[in-house]
Amino acid sequence: MVEEAMIYHSVIIKIFLVVLLFNLLVPFITHKEIAKEMKWIRGSFFVFSGLLVMILFSGMISFMILDIKWNMMMTLMVLSFFILSGLEITRSLKLHQLWMLSKSGVSLSWKYVLLEITVMALMVLFVILEKKGAISL
Repeated sequence: MVEEAMIYHSVIIKIFLVVLLFNLLVPFITHKEIAKEMKWIRGSFFVFSGLLVMILFSGMISFMILDIKWNMMMTLMVLSFFILSGLEITRSLKLHQLWMLSKSGVSLSWKYVLLEITVMALMVLFVILEKKGAISL
């Protein structure tokens, strides 16, 4: 059961990274038509939010099942959740303002998604380095 919880958590994180890569490409695919851009990016907001909450929930379940003590790595994971949420909310609001002016938000969108990918990549790197014993948080 413990292995299943950790596998579930890691698989959701991998799916989340694929969705982030897809979010990175969406503005470039749909940059000619604002209506299509709005449709695809709004859909990606819902997928992003759903997967982020699934990651949080599976992490909490793993935390409880494994009876892990609270440490700096857990604090970084929670902090990264809030950073990712804040970046996505900011991206959503700024894109909505651009769309109200009938402007495309290609450059704005990919900058925020790159920041989100960076946050996730750093967290994955920290977890891998901690498991290997290279760092101690």
